[in-house]
Amino acid sequence: MSVYTQLDTQDFISIVKQYDLGKFIQYEGIAAGIENTNYKITLEKSGKREFYFLTIFEEIKQSDLGFFMPLLAHLETQGCQLASPIESIHGEYIFSIKNKDAAIFHCLPGKTLETPTAHHCHLIGQELARVHLAASSFRQSHDNSRGFYWLQKQINGGQLALNDSDHSFMQGQLHYLQNCWQDWGKNAELNKGFIHADLFPDNSLFTESRALSGIIDFYAGGSDYWVYDLAICIMAWCQETSNGFNEALQGALMKGYEEVRALTDAERQALPDFMRLAVLRFWVSRLLSQTQQQNAALTTFKDPNVMKELLLTMSK
Repeated sequence: MSVYTQLDTQDFISIVKQYDLGKFIQYEGIAAGIENTNYKITLEKSGKREFYFLTIFEEIKQSDLGFFMPLLAHLETQGCQLASPIESIHGEYIFSIKNKDAAIFHCLPGKTLETPTAHHCHLIGQELARVHLAASSFRQSHDNSRGFYWLQKQINGGQLALNDSDHSFMQGQLHYLQNCWQDWGKNAELNKGFIHADLFPDNSLFTESRALSGIIDFYAGGSDYWVYDLAICIMAWCQETSNGFNEALQGALMKGYEEVRALTDAERQALPDFMRLAVLRFWVSRLLSQTQQQNAALTTFKDPNVMKELLLTMSK
């Protein structure tokens, strides 16, 4: 959602003609997220102005979008709170601009959070569980493109910018989690299905009344362990600088989740190690993103060292 692909007014006018949404008024680039270009656009129809988001997919293949766009539409029909894609006058979700795939989405009210409270964590836990259950009835499936085998490949590939000490520490964490992964694969009580895989506070919106407006940016998702998604969410929402995780925030998030879907005993037992996996995964992905982010005209940088320090705390 950084701005990598530059569009001008004529580009937007041409795009909007493919939709029955009204007349183009203005646009602005959005500096949030890492991998896609995002613009907020203002349109006017019947004298009323409405806001939408235009996303240009910088990395996602069209074949993958053929999964994600119908999935988002399905989740909306199941009552999930999210920004759903809008069909063009041709009945399509995707169009091409600057030789890249793009889509227009409904604009959710509200803002991202700087400092989540227990109330926010409770709501996001509930919604994460709703997404898991709602996606179960979606007929298509999609691999988690940044799952465990991707992680192994990145760490063992020698392309990460690490000093010897950090490399040794990362290898040790991977070795421990490889044993865990083998055990998890034998446990039928670890439920699998679609996971969001990137549910940070900047991928959700809340209104001034503290209500959850919706979740965004599902494109890192795919089929994996539901408890892994919960672990990623706890990692993202409940961090403390010096103590690892805030127990009150974690308790509120898990309570919200279990009000919608109860965890199995096996999921509860495996959660701490899935949290270690989550932190390792985002340490690696942020290292990989540093070079890409430098090419963006407008972007938000996420420090990989935050994840390294969190993993060091968890490993003590």
